[in-house]
Amino acid sequence: MKTYIFLIILFYSSYSRSQYTKAVDSLNNEICKSLVQNKNLNNEIRINTINNSHITPYLSKFKDTIIQEKIFAQIFYRLQKDCNEFVALFPNKSPESTWSMQNERPLQIISKEECNNFSKTSKYYYVENDGNKVEVTLKDNLWVEKFSDNTFSKLRYKNKGNCEFELEFIESDNVSRKNLSIKGEKYLYKLYNEDNLTYSVYTKNKETYYIFKIVKQ
Repeated sequence: MKTYIFLIILFYSSYSRSQYTKAVDSLNNEICKSLVQNKNLNNEIRINTINNSHITPYLSKFKDTIIQEKIFAQIFYRLQKDCNEFVALFPNKSPESTWSMQNERPLQIISKEECNNFSKTSKYYYVENDGNKVEVTLKDNLWVEKFSDNTFSKLRYKNKGNCEFELEFIESDNVSRKNLSIKGEKYLYKLYNEDNLTYSVYTKNKETYYIFKIVKQ
C-alpha cells in the first residue's frame, strides 16, 4: 500500500513539473521575442521590461512564495538554454572562462584520430563563465560533472561519429543544471580543434554557435 501511494505521489510530482516546464517554456518564448524586439535599448531597460511585462505577472498567479522561487529559477535557467538574446545579457565574468557566442560556424581543424581519442580519456574539466571549474568524468557511456559546490550532474554520453557527441540529461542536484534541463533532453556537441589535449567544442542554438574549451586532467 505504501509503495502504491509513493508511486502515485511520484507520478503527480513528475506530471506537475512537466506541466510547469511547458508553461515556463511558453512564457520564455514570449520573453525572448520581447528581447529581440527591444535589442536596441540598453540592457537595464530590457531586463526591466521583461520583468514587468512577463515575469512578475506570471509569478503573481502563485501565492506560495516557495513555488514562486522555484518557478523563477526555472524561468531564469531555461532562458539560458533557449534564448540567445538572454544569454548575451550576461557576458563572461572571468578571464579563465572560454565560453563565447558567434554567428559563424567554427572551422573544423581536427583529425578523426584526435576526435576518437576524446572518448578514450576519462577525466576532463571546463571553466564556467563565472570562473568556477567543472570536473568531468567520462566512463561507461556516462558524463558526470562535479561542480565547485560539490553538486553533480549526470548525463548519458553517445559518440555520434564525425567528431560529434550527444549528451542526454539524466539527473542533477546542481541549482542551474536541474532547472536548465529535464530528464531526456539531449544536447549535440562537435569537436572542432585540439591543441595539447585541450579540445575546442561548439553547440548550436538556432543560428548561434556557443563555443568553449574542455581540457584533459
